[in-house]
Amino acid sequence: MKSYPIVFSFRDPIVGNGFVAGVEIVGRAVLTEEDDGDVWVFGVQPGGVAGGDKQIETALRQFKENYLTVLFDLASDANTFHAFKKSVDAFFAQTNKPNEQDWNGLHALVKRGSISLPGMERVDASTRRPSIQVVLLDKKESKPTVNQFDEIAQAA
Repeated sequence: MKSYPIVFSFRDPIVGNGFVAGVEIVGRAVLTEEDDGDVWVFGVQPGGVAGGDKQIETALRQFKENYLTVLFDLASDANTFHAFKKSVDAFFAQTNKPNEQDWNGLHALVKRGSISLPGMERVDASTRRPSIQVVLLDKKESKPTVNQFDEIAQAA
């Protein structure tokens, strides 16, 4: 089994009951390649998300879909933007402590050059601290310039 510390950033518009929110997250996860060929991505912060498959790319996509499913459910349950924001902030605050310990140990190995995930960009994790922003979008902010691709990289 091989594991790696991952840093990700997602930026998504989420439609709720009478509001459109912009959610921008920088999070951490542990990517694990199991001996049986399965690949899993386990959330550190937020800790309540995971995704898996046989291929790294598909496991990462499943992780993102499961993350969005949580946001969609929170948006569906919230009657107002403020209720949605409060729920998202609480979701993000849920850190998976065992995964965090694994992430920190793996991160130290990457920094020493002991492990690396071939084909994945490395980024300085100290510049990508976990954070989340939830903002109410209005017509002024509804421009194509806010569109952005997801980013997933190995923490260095």
